[in-house]
Amino acid sequence: MRCSLQKDCAAPTQENFRQMRSQVAIYLLLLLSCCGESFAADAVDQLRFSTTECKIKEPIYGSTFDFSGLHSDLGHVVKSVDNAGDQFEFNICGDLTKTCDGKSNVAACLKRLGKEYVLGGQHELFYNHGNMYLKYKSGAKCDNATADNPNYQLHVRLTCDYTLDAQPMHVTAYANDACSFYISYRTPLACLSIPDGLQSNSCRVGDTKSNGTFDLMPLSDTNYHTSNRQGAFFLINVCKPVLYGENSMCPAGSSVCLFDSKATNPKERFINLGNVQTHPVVENGQLLLRHESPTPCAKNSSANYTSVIYFSCDKFIRNAHPEFAGLGADSCTYQFNLVTPLACNDLKPCTAFTSTNELLDLSSLSSKPARTLLKDGKNYTIAVCADAGAPCQENGGACYEQNSTTISLGNSNSQLRFNQTGSLYLLYEDGAECSTASGMRRWSTKIEFVCANNATKDNGVSTAGGSDSLKIIEDSNCQLLIQYQTPLACREPIRCKATTYVDHTTDGLGSSGDELIDLTPLISATDNYEARVELPASMEHLVPKSTKFFLNVCRPLVPKYQLGCAGGSAACMAKVTAAGAPEEERSMGFPLVSLTQRNRTFAELVYLRGDPCPTDNTTELSTHILFNCNMRTGRGQPVLRSIEDCAYRFEWATNVFCPPHECTFSADTCDLVHDELGRRFNFKSAPFTKDGQIEIDYNATKMSVNICGAHRKAMTDYSQALVNIFFTHESPNCGREGTMNVQIRLICSNRTESSSTISSDQQCNLLYVQRTPSICEFLSLGAAQQDFVSNGSTSSSTSSTTSTSTSTSTTSTTTSPTTRASPAGKPTKAATSTETTTAGPDPAATPIGPTASVGTILGAILSVTFCVTCLGLLAFSPARRQRVRRLFRRSNSAVRYSRVQSNEEANLLLEPNGEFTESDDDMLL
Repeated sequence: MRCSLQKDCAAPTQENFRQMRSQVAIYLLLLLSCCGESFAADAVDQLRFSTTECKIKEPIYGSTFDFSGLHSDLGHVVKSVDNAGDQFEFNICGDLTKTCDGKSNVAACLKRLGKEYVLGGQHELFYNHGNMYLKYKSGAKCDNATADNPNYQLHVRLTCDYTLDAQPMHVTAYANDACSFYISYRTPLACLSIPDGLQSNSCRVGDTKSNGTFDLMPLSDTNYHTSNRQGAFFLINVCKPVLYGENSMCPAGSSVCLFDSKATNPKERFINLGNVQTHPVVENGQLLLRHESPTPCAKNSSANYTSVIYFSCDKFIRNAHPEFAGLGADSCTYQFNLVTPLACNDLKPCTAFTSTNELLDLSSLSSKPARTLLKDGKNYTIAVCADAGAPCQENGGACYEQNSTTISLGNSNSQLRFNQTGSLYLLYEDGAECSTASGMRRWSTKIEFVCANNATKDNGVSTAGGSDSLKIIEDSNCQLLIQYQTPLACREPIRCKATTYVDHTTDGLGSSGDELIDLTPLISATDNYEARVELPASMEHLVPKSTKFFLNVCRPLVPKYQLGCAGGSAACMAKVTAAGAPEEERSMGFPLVSLTQRNRTFAELVYLRGDPCPTDNTTELSTHILFNCNMRTGRGQPVLRSIEDCAYRFEWATNVFCPPHECTFSADTCDLVHDELGRRFNFKSAPFTKDGQIEIDYNATKMSVNICGAHRKAMTDYSQALVNIFFTHESPNCGREGTMNVQIRLICSNRTESSSTISSDQQCNLLYVQRTPSICEFLSLGAAQQDFVSNGSTSSSTSSTTSTSTSTSTTSTTTSPTTRASPAGKPTKAATSTETTTAGPDPAATPIGPTASVGTILGAILSVTFCVTCLGLLAFSPARRQRVRRLFRRSNSAVRYSRVQSNEEANLLLEPNGEFTESDDDMLL
């Protein structure tokens, strides 16, 4: 049968053309999805470049980083502590003025054992996703180098630090035969400028309840990462803007910033959720920082984003970090909780906690008589944390006499403070009136406390023969500046934290960049760790069975009766008598080198300069501790594995620095399930709940909060030995919308105690803290952890607002609600597939139109064209090939870890795709 083209075939033709357009659109979408990631990667490539100049134009905001200010006529000198005698001399934006190995025009030089090695001439400045570093080229030939890099190399990483530290440079640990060296240089020149009006060197507020001061500035020395539990991450700094760096390119002045790795436009990846805030407030007894953002809210363009950080007291936390509590009812306000000892208002006078929960106690100085100093014909009288007495006026902490006249230099107080560099000081204010060029003001006295001990060789000797020393440094501009040297101001000698690069991009979740490895929870102020000995058979004869090994982490050993190693030793070996008394002790090293990272799950600590080695008196004993993440081991225990050339090597498996693990929450059974460890915790049978519910005092009534239910998020935090539970609770009398963001902190403890804090704003926020031994087994902590602070004392935590607290004896315990869980998702039977064939219509009855021919042909042509284009793009870009390969090998883990094989590899920074490239330029730490 024939049809009329104009009549019978008109309608089918239009329909067929619509089908053709649909097929073509599908082909285009499929092909664009194949090449889409490559195209997106091209935009990201804007964030990788290099220059021979000393300036870099920041690619997102257009700011300029100018490092010419780091040029020095004398050059920069830094020594390697763990490679005794090695000294690095280098210059930035120019050559050294001295020769190296007889050669001029040298920018970097290594001095080792009386010899000099050229590390490079002029450098090249690299930018890689916020990471900025200098690579010095044309170094001398290295005997142990590879074919690709036959010469010595020096890399200097330039990292953001808004403060001017006394020691801004740090040498990364390296092997004795290394050819590549890495130095970290902290400088404000690597930071985005702070907008006018947001700059401040203080971050404190007075507390009317205790007449004390909350000082949050110690929390500003690092960036904090916390998940929004939806695939993105927050970058947060407290009292300072987010420190610019690797995948930390937040807008200038922002303290709270959301990093969305899924955004293809680099300018849309970092969203300012709040500018820096240096004026904390206390509202209804709650300490908080409110950050206002200039960025309009996506859900309400008439309002801008706001972030509120609520601070709560806990004296036992050593490594405070914020957690995302939830979004406000307006969808524009972000709430965070940060638990820290800096929020405690019941501290002993003349004491202070550092950001790592180290207690500095100077209270004994307050009972000493006032000191008298003579300077320029004036007699100064000064007391610490106390009234100075005569001749000073009542309540005066400092004064001076001249010509029979007494001038007040400030009223006494006992509120220790930290400046922006973390140094401790005391400030007396409201002294006598004083005239300056800018007008009248009042005298003040600032007493800076400086560590004095044998290790630093700076202990002073006072006129009274004591170990304390006071010196007048300056008396000008109506302020008296005094430095007070005392052993009480000494802090832990080395840094127990390190950063390492982590790749979170494997399945598109989260950000890639530096993450913090923190071993401060292992620091013990009450007891030492005793190591197990598990040596290979060939080494067993080196250690008699009566020998024991005692260690601490990042600090000297705790003094113990009859343990006689040299004071300040962090590791000690001793022969133990039959009665258990140690004798013949030998120091195995001192804490002189800060923690060194290998990757996210491995870190190394080295103690050096111990006693002479028993088998070689020319060599000093040393201790090497390799920490590795293992969620099953709890805090773990050091194990002696080998002895090589008087170096004792220990391995320490611990979960303290393992990454957070998201657990499964069963709404039906109210079970918390750790799938990887095969453990369950049931809230209905927990000793601190009533059938899964907890009661909280709120507005003079009892409010019941049900832990059980749907939409619960549970995350382990091994660094603080706890599990966090997040959810939203209906509370009609709370907030504008009658809902409450809830965070429950279940802490492994030897006590049973609870406290709660409710912050009522547009959106209510509940922080509930439950200390309990029942959660310990779930966290692989076989025994309940003893709560302690740095000075070994114990104290219960307090909350800022409404709180409930119950304590019960742990001697009579109920059955633990933690049980072993069977592997989740195990199939019971192999699946059976069935194939069904359905007959199609008779081809003879199918109308023949343009869809069947033109659409398919056109789609095929477009397919070939796009495939050829994509193949061409891939052929000329190894990076693109790597990204496409990753499309087909996605893993279930959001983070990929790998163990490195050498110290030199440990210093290399992974590419954003997590793979090592052929060039060290892209792998610098």
